[in-house]
Amino acid sequence: MIEYNRDWLGTAPEIDSKLIVETLDCDVLVLGGGNSGVFAARKAAEVGADVIVCEKLSEKRYLPLGCDMAYVNADCYLEQGCEPIDPMEVLNEWQRRSLNRTNPALIRKYILRSAECCNWIREIVPQEELDELTVFHSWPDGRDGVVMDVCGQKSFAGSISYRDFNNTLGRGANNSAWWKIVDYSIKKAQSHGAKWFWDTVGVVLCQDDNGDVTGAIVKSGDGDYRRINAKAVILACGDFSGNRDMVLDLHDEVRQLADISDIDTEKIAGGMFGGGDGSGHKMGLWAGGVMEPGPRASVNFSNGAGAPDIALIGNYPIFGGDGKRFGNESICVFGGQGYIMRREDGERMCKIADANWEENLMHQGYEHDMSSTTCKREWDLVREDMANYKTGPEGFPVHCFTGYGMRPHKLYAAETLEELADLMGYEGEAKQGLLDEIAHYNEMCHAGKDTDWGRDPALMNPIEKPPFFGEAKISEKNRITAGMVQLSGLMVTDDMQVRRKDDSIIGGLYAVGNCCGGRYAIQYPTMMAGNSIGIATTLGMVVGEFAAQNI
Repeated sequence: MIEYNRDWLGTAPEIDSKLIVETLDCDVLVLGGGNSGVFAARKAAEVGADVIVCEKLSEKRYLPLGCDMAYVNADCYLEQGCEPIDPMEVLNEWQRRSLNRTNPALIRKYILRSAECCNWIREIVPQEELDELTVFHSWPDGRDGVVMDVCGQKSFAGSISYRDFNNTLGRGANNSAWWKIVDYSIKKAQSHGAKWFWDTVGVVLCQDDNGDVTGAIVKSGDGDYRRINAKAVILACGDFSGNRDMVLDLHDEVRQLADISDIDTEKIAGGMFGGGDGSGHKMGLWAGGVMEPGPRASVNFSNGAGAPDIALIGNYPIFGGDGKRFGNESICVFGGQGYIMRREDGERMCKIADANWEENLMHQGYEHDMSSTTCKREWDLVREDMANYKTGPEGFPVHCFTGYGMRPHKLYAAETLEELADLMGYEGEAKQGLLDEIAHYNEMCHAGKDTDWGRDPALMNPIEKPPFFGEAKISEKNRITAGMVQLSGLMVTDDMQVRRKDDSIIGGLYAVGNCCGGRYAIQYPTMMAGNSIGIATTLGMVVGEFAAQNI
C-alpha cells in the first residue's frame, strides 16, 4: 500500500503583520516569472498597467525551462516557405487527442493567437541573434506538406527550438538558448515600468470580505515578508511535480502504476530540475478555487512500465524479447503512460532500420517522439555519422535529434540481419523468431498493409537493404516519476479567472501556465512538438492583456 500525506493542502498560513517589512501597491501582481509569467508581465506593462513580478529564483540562478515551442503560422515559419495551416484543423486535433476533455475556448485562444505571440516575442530580439539561435523543426526537410496524417493522427509543422548550436553563449553547444530570448522580454517589461522581485515567493493571497483577491503576502530569500496590494493577481507559479504528496494524490495514474508494479515511491523522481512545489495551486485553493478533475495529464515517458525507450533514427518497428512485434509503433505515445505496452521486467527489445532510414523519415509525423523533430542543423552531422558507420560489437555514435548538448547515442550496424540479431543480443529461438518476424514484416510491406497491427501504410518500409542498423534496450520497472512536468491546474473561466466550487469567479485572481486547468487531459499530445511552452507563452500574453484591461 502506498502511503502519502493526503492533507498536503493544509490551511492558509497567517502572517503576523509585525513581520511585514513593507507594503507596496500595483495594478497587476504576477507570482512566478517563468514561461507564462514573463509574458503576462510584459504584455500587462505594455498595455499600461503598473506591474510587479515575484520570481522564486535569484536573478543569478534564473533559467526558464525548455527550448521547444509550437506556434501556428508564425511569420518566421511562413518565411521558411511553410504553407499556412488551418487553425481549426489544429484545434480539432487537440480536442480529439484529449477526448474533448479540455476547455476549447482556451485551446482556441492559444491556436489563434500563437503566431502573434511568437512574432511579438521575436520582434525585440536582434535578427542576428535569432538567426544564430533559432532552429526550425522539420521544415523544410523534404516533406510534401505541413500537415501529416499517420494512423488518423494529424501533426503539424510549426515547432521552434532556441538552441546555442555553436556555443556562442558559452553554456555548451546545442544547449537551450531560450533564456537569452526570454531576457529580452524581461528587459522590455522593465522598460515599461515592471518591477522584478527576485528570490521571492508568494505565501498567501489577500482577500476582502467578499472573498475577492486584493493582493498577496510574499517572502524573500532573506526571510522578509512584504504585502503587495494589487487589482489583479496572476498565479504563474509552475507545476507540482516536485511535490510528492500532491503528485500521488492528484495524479491517480502515477500512484496506481506504482501500486500495481510494486514500486517504492518514497523517493519519487520529481519533474524537470526537481519540479514545481505546487505553491500556486495551493494559494488558489486556499482562496476558494478548485482543481480541475482527472484524468490529469503530465509530460511523462512510459512511467515505470518497462515500455521501450528506443531512439534510433526514425519510427521503425519494435521487436520484443521473442523477436515478435507487439503493437502499432507508428501511433505516437509521447508523454503517455507506458502501461499500454507493459513488458516483463528485463525483457529485451530492439528497433531495426536499413539503409533507407532517411527516406523513411519523410513519411513520419511532426511528433515529439519521432526524429522529425530534429534540430535542422544536426542533419549534416547525423548523415555523416550514419555514412561512417562501423560494424561490430563496439557500435558507433550518432548525434541525437533531441536532448540538450551534443550527446551522441550508440547504434549498431551489420551487413546482414543475422549479424545484427547477434549484436542485439538475440539467441536461439528468440533470434530465429526475430529473423522470421522481419521476413514476415517485409512481406506485409510489399503487400502494402500491416495485417498484424495496422501500422500506417506510409510507414510500411521493408527492412531489407544493407547495411542494417539497430538499437536494443532492456525493459525495467524500478522507478516512478512525476513526469517532466504536471500539466493540471485550477478551474478557470475562458479568460483564466479562477473559479469557486459554485463556478462563481474569484474577483481579481487569474491562473496561467501550469497553474491553469483546462489545457490538457489524460496525456501530453504532441501534434505540434513543444506546445507546452507554446501555450504557456501565448496564454501568458493573453491573460496579461486581459487582466490589465479589466482591472
